[in-house]
Amino acid sequence: MLALAYLRELSVDVRAAIVLDAMGEPLAGDKALASAAREMCAATEPRRVVAGGTLLAVRTAEGGTIAALAGPLSVLSLLERDLAAAAEALAGSRSEPPRFRDSPS
Repeated sequence: MLALAYLRELSVDVRAAIVLDAMGEPLAGDKALASAAREMCAATEPRRVVAGGTLLAVRTAEGGTIAALAGPLSVLSLLERDLAAAAEALAGSRSEPPRFRDSPS
């Protein structure tokens, strides 16, 4: 899936990633992350330390989830931004790369 490739290009040390649909079923990525990603979104928990690193998850506009397992070299705040951008791309609400306040215009 393009969103996962985009996420891996943007972020350093993403060990694994997954996209879930609104019912919590895996659409793409590492299915081993599915259960933890579903639990995190149900609890509105954006980060969780798990075996292998830190799992971050965001909801898509359609109610799905995109989650990534970050290794120790990841900058978690940047990965959160990258996840949000990937979620927007999945929703089709972004047609160009994201720009952040500190990015040149």
